[in-house]
Amino acid sequence: MIDSHCHLNFDNLAIEIENLIRKAKNNNITSILSINTDPDEFDNHYKLIKKFKSIFLSYGLHPQQVTESNIINSAKIINKSSNDRVIAIGETGLDFFHSVKYKKKQYEVFESHIEASFETDLPLIIHQRNSENEIMDVLSNFQKSKSLKVVFHCFTGSSKLRNFCLENGFYLSLSGIITFKNAEELRSVIKNVPLSSVLIETDSPFLTPTPHRGKINEPSFVKHVAEYLSIFFKVPFEEFISITDNNFYKLFSKAIRYNEISI
Repeated sequence: MIDSHCHLNFDNLAIEIENLIRKAKNNNITSILSINTDPDEFDNHYKLIKKFKSIFLSYGLHPQQVTESNIINSAKIINKSSNDRVIAIGETGLDFFHSVKYKKKQYEVFESHIEASFETDLPLIIHQRNSENEIMDVLSNFQKSKSLKVVFHCFTGSSKLRNFCLENGFYLSLSGIITFKNAEELRSVIKNVPLSSVLIETDSPFLTPTPHRGKINEPSFVKHVAEYLSIFFKVPFEEFISITDNNFYKLFSKAIRYNEISI
């Protein structure tokens, strides 16, 4: 199994990094993609994971972090993306749930990430909150010139966004939210999604899946997402994780495929 989206550099995970990796290995997690959300934190993020094979990074500025003074251009993203562990751009997107104060700047930064994705051929990791239509408009505009590689992380979107993703060959990454009792609407939206378009993630330290609600989430808990979805999609567990693993390496083609996480 692969945790395609977590935040190993967040304090409550970073302090336990050795233990978390051991637990992940013991639960047959063979790769982890740790997501960078602040360029100023990237160098320390890289130092945290660099000794572990099969742990990869993204590079980007989270839309919630965007202000008048905290922005990033495509040139800087492209430069940092040459790091051998950086296999994706983001997470990026638009977040109009937490704030609309810097709405124009969010658009500018989002477009810088897209331009960097074009230049590097690395996929985009999309974050969206209260911004479905706006994100679809931006991506559609860029799709006119060149096809994008995209995953909507922690997918909780509408059927309209689901159809948009499938029509454009984008991936939907499903998190522990799918195991929540109150996620019936999400389950209805994704019930007919082809497995060839699905990734799994924890978004740890957030969104801890059942049966560990109330605890800090961690990469090893992605097994609960996989177990739930294999039953939900009526696919044998081993087949489900084989499909989603292959999806990961198809999308994140820069990632080297190892049999396990090791030093």
